[in-house]
Parts: sequence; C-alpha cells; structure tokens
Amino acid sequence: MIQSIDMKSISLIVLFLVSNSVFSQVQFKLELTAPVFENDSILLAPPPTTKNIISLYDLQLNSGKNVKSIGNSKGALLKIQSQNTINGTVPCPLPVMIMGPKEDRKGFNQSKLFFIENDLKIHVIDKELNFTRSPDSRVNNDYKKLKEYLQKADEKLKPFEKNNPADIENKDKLLKAYIRKNPGSFPAFWEIIDNFSKYGFHKGYLGDLPLFSKKVKASSCFKDFERILSLENSTNAGGNFPEIDFGTDGKITRSGFEGYKITLIDYWSTSCKPCIQELPELVKLYEKYKDRGVNFISVADDRTQQRIDLANKIFKGNNVSWKSYFDLNKEFTKKLNAGGYPLFIIVDRDGKILSKELGGQETLESTLEQYLK
Repeated sequence: MIQSIDMKSISLIVLFLVSNSVFSQVQFKLELTAPVFENDSILLAPPPTTKNIISLYDLQLNSGKNVKSIGNSKGALLKIQSQNTINGTVPCPLPVMIMGPKEDRKGFNQSKLFFIENDLKIHVIDKELNFTRSPDSRVNNDYKKLKEYLQKADEKLKPFEKNNPADIENKDKLLKAYIRKNPGSFPAFWEIIDNFSKYGFHKGYLGDLPLFSKKVKASSCFKDFERILSLENSTNAGGNFPEIDFGTDGKITRSGFEGYKITLIDYWSTSCKPCIQELPELVKLYEKYKDRGVNFISVADDRTQQRIDLANKIFKGNNVSWKSYFDLNKEFTKKLNAGGYPLFIIVDRDGKILSKELGGQETLESTLEQYLK
C-alpha cells in the first residue's frame, strides 16, 4: 500500500540528505609560512603509497593565483609568499607531507607527515622541511601519541618489503588496543591503511574496522577503504581467481588452470625497475619448473603503444616464452585489487588462490616447492 508523504516529511528528508552530505566533508584552513622557500614552489602531497590506496585521497582546494590542484585533486602546488592560506575540503582528516626542492635543485626533500584538519598552522623551518605546527591541533596530537605508542613495533618493519608475519601481527595487536581506547581516532584508521599499503594485506585489519566510532565509519574514507579491504580479502589466499578479459589479447579463465599443478601469475610494469632487474631470475625459475607442472603467466600494467613495445622488447631480450597479457582495460587491477608490482599470485588447478605476495621474489622458489608438495 502506498502511503502519502506530507511536505514536512519531505523537508526533513531533504535536510537529512543535505546535512549528511555536508557532514561527510571536512572544511579546512591551512596557514603556511615557509620563508626559506619564498617565491619558490613546493608540493602538498599524499605519502608514498600503492596505487589502489591513492584513490582515498581527495583534496578539494579553493584554487587561486598561488594555489593549484594537481594529480586529480591528490595534491597541491603552492607558490610560497610571506603568508600562505590554503582553504578547501577533505572527506576526512588526511595525512599529507610537504615536498620542496633540495639546495642543489637535484631532487626533493620531504617532510614528516601531518594531518589536514580544520584550522592548522604550519611553519617550515629549513630546506630539510622540518616544521612546527599548531600546539592545539587535536588530530595531529593524536597522531603524535599514536606513533610514539607504535614506535618499537614500527622499527621492526620495512616498507614495501617482505616482513616477518609475527612483527605485522604484533603491530596489529597494539593498534587494536589503541583503537579500543580511542575509537574516534582518524590517525589510527589511516595507520591501518598505511600498514596495508606498505606491508600487504593482513586478515587482522578486517577485525580492526568494526572497532571505530560511528563518526569515523560515516566518512567516505572509511567506506571506500572498507570496500578495498573486502575485495582484497576475497582475492587473497583462499579466494577464487576471477575471470579476466584482456580484449584482443585474450582471457584468463578458470579452465586455463586445469592443465597444470599450479600457475604463477606475475603482475609487472615497464616502470618497475625491480621487475626488470629480477626478470632473468624469473626466467631461470620457469626453466626449472615448467616440466614439473608449473605454468607461468605475465600481466603488464602498460597501456600506451610505446610502453607495450618496450615490454615486448624486454621480454624478447630475456627469452621469455610464457604467455603474457597487457591490462588495457584495467580489469586485472580492479578485480584483483592490484596496487603495486612485482605482484606474484599462485593459483591451483581449480582456480583457487594459494598465495598473493607483493614483491618477495627471493622466497618465490621455496613457495613453489611448498605448493608442489
């Protein structure tokens, strides 16, 4: 039965939707002084991260003569004056850093992280980008407290390298304890994102998210990361490898795994130096295992003709004879949440994912041996 809705109810619904939309954005004003860079340009940028995480950064600026948005609203180019005010919105308090040219103009220095929030004052002290900030900055004070609490755990971990699982587990336990005491902590939320980006997926992260407050959960940052984590979980060890359509290149289907004991899928790019440097060792591995029921497949994250030609040249120069594809439609990236390379995925004959590792070629042979047994 259809019930009538009066104008008062409609007004309340509209008010709720508008309020919810406004609530999901954080207005900020950043007052920046950097006399050592006056009349020079510096960058306000997200920290180094994998490409599937960069989508969470959304810095909507009120652009002006000296403030320009860059990287599809992922950062800002600032031409420094004696006083600099940057206004805009973010979906939640965002971690950023400052990047400025070195004294010799060869490369950039980068600052430590700080969070964009409401009213914030930053004073850059020197060319190395040491800075002071507002002492009453609530989110940044929370971040300082969190990093001091996690310092010993952080010291045992190396970003974008293979780490001891026990060290990752230990940090996650500490983080859980912090979130339980501080459920409204956006720095703790971003710490999970940073861990996921630097050290890879850990099932413990799935148990961290429910511990946060309603305010954190209401942000689009939280909802978007929750989707990324859910996809990663479904396509990690124990999940099923999805069908990937590469257009004219062909497809990877479940039936394609049936003729082999295991299949090793190598996701790489011509922009990835380690991928190219380690390719000769991958070829040796293929020669050793191809007669033992191991299939190799490469998927390149290259789409321009120039890059495709370069990839083919690299493969030809290294005598690569296994099947290779180009992810022209970004299907591999989307369906497998592939955020970096080299990414190695091992799949059994039924299409079940046995292992998914970012980097870690040094342990690839022992992993293959483990699953061949």
